[in-house]
Amino acid sequence: MTEGLRIRIVDPGDDYLGIEIQVSNGRFAGSTRIFAGLEQLTEFSAKIAGFPTNPDDERIYESGSRESKIAGGYGRMRFHCIDHKGHAAIEVILEDDDKYYSAASARLSLQVEAADIDRFIKRLRELQKERSGEAVLSSSV
Repeated sequence: MTEGLRIRIVDPGDDYLGIEIQVSNGRFAGSTRIFAGLEQLTEFSAKIAGFPTNPDDERIYESGSRESKIAGGYGRMRFHCIDHKGHAAIEVILEDDDKYYSAASARLSLQVEAADIDRFIKRLRELQKERSGEAVLSSSV
């Protein structure tokens, strides 16, 4: 996988979207599958739209569940600035569903560019409409 965050629709159902989240920073990587609501990609894109607005801007989005009785994995993405110039990074935490896979988790960070976040948001919105495909937010380092 190329360095970055990838969100891919793998199982579009009538009342959910099966989504695979993958992340890699070149040294470390992880992935999980979650079951998302039909509007979840739109909610995610709305949450991170316009990021960053200032050096203290922070946006957190969680998807899936950590509860073992709920199917699917868990993903948490924290968008934040790493300096006062507004350079951005994402901290990603992924956990797998231990009903289907061995218990595993990944936590890593990526530096990203604001313009790439804007393109990623546009693609997330397209995925929501198309109910297939993938959106990639490439790492800037």
